Amino acid sequence: MKLIHYTISKLSVVLIIILSTWACLFYFNILDEILDETDDSLENYKNLIIRQVLTDTSAIDNHNDLMSQYMLKEIPEEEAIHYRERYFDSTRFYETELEFDPVRVLKTAFRGQDKRFYELTVMISTLEQDDMIEAILQWIIILYFTLLVCIILVSELVFRRSLSPFYKLLRWLNTFTLGEKNPPLDNPTKIKEFKQLNDTIRKMTLRSEEMYSQQKQFIGNASHELQTPLAICRNKLELFAERPDCTEEQLQEIADIHRNVERIIKLNKSLLFLSRIENGQFHNEKEVELNPIIRELIEDFQEIYEHKKLRVHLEETGICKIRTNESLANTLVTNLLKNAMIHTPVNGEIMVSILPYQITISNSGEGKPLDNSRLFTRFYQADNKKPDSTGLGLAIVQSIANLYGIRITYSYDGMHHFTVKI
Repeated sequence: MKLIHYTISKLSVVLIIILSTWACLFYFNILDEILDETDDSLENYKNLIIRQVLTDTSAIDNHNDLMSQYMLKEIPEEEAIHYRERYFDSTRFYETELEFDPVRVLKTAFRGQDKRFYELTVMISTLEQDDMIEAILQWIIILYFTLLVCIILVSELVFRRSLSPFYKLLRWLNTFTLGEKNPPLDNPTKIKEFKQLNDTIRKMTLRSEEMYSQQKQFIGNASHELQTPLAICRNKLELFAERPDCTEEQLQEIADIHRNVERIIKLNKSLLFLSRIENGQFHNEKEVELNPIIRELIEDFQEIYEHKKLRVHLEETGICKIRTNESLANTLVTNLLKNAMIHTPVNGEIMVSILPYQITISNSGEGKPLDNSRLFTRFYQADNKKPDSTGLGLAIVQSIANLYGIRITYSYDGMHHFTVKI
């Protein structure tokens, strides 16, 4: 979810609560005010009737018209003494319309000039009041939704305009690539926080480019400075082994040293390669088809490991493509196939399955699964570790997978299965 939509959604919840509370309070206050006005009218009507009755006894009679009605009824003194005046809602039957309509009623008691007590019932029609309440409620709802929509739209426009420097900065960061020529950050803004963010990003990218340049230079220097003395050591060992005065024991020692030097050379190359991958030094991405690469590698590895008499089965049910650096795609497949070839015993079996978005390489081997939690870490080797293995092959595979969002899984069901899901 975008920041602006997240903010608007939270703001909308608050606005809905506030406006709903306001609408309810406004509605009930208006309703209460209307009832108070109606009750005041009843009170005035009551006082008028009582004054009229007290001045003219002949006025003790019921009255009935379209909007109001009052009734007088004589009551005992005991009831009149304890009588409590009250207001309530009721209905009244209109003979002209032959239906009941709502009325507001006031009942009270008083003593007339003739010293007798009377109950006075005064009714006022609330038809207009109901129409007014309905109209008020309708306009409150219209006002409520209009205000809510307008506030949300205005808020989104204001937020979108206010956050435009932030989104511009995000777009610039998305196109920023270490090791390449990047356009300068041109993001003028009057907002202090965004100015600070722009300055911080500029400083961070400059530091990153400097560190990237230094690291790239270090990798190049390390590759050159280490490979050269190692190559010299290897050549000197080979020359020393060719001397005629070398004994069998010395040749054996030279062979062991030569093997360790070769392992150091391979280890150095693998570590440097892994460092380049993790630092994102491989660009020039393109659509790479893995099928021909796998076919060619299988032929090459079958020749190299011919002495193991491995049975390799290739099943292609689709064309597998991936957008990546071609060299890294080759390395990913090479390491997985080489891992299978190295760890498959003599007369073992290797199965390669290619689907449109998936490659599975399976091989027979030890009768127990590998440690899945450490399998793709650096220098991990199974119990039957090979002397010519550096323990970095699968770590390089995982590093390439992380770089391009590829998922690599391992499973065991009598055979070791490595699945690449693109």
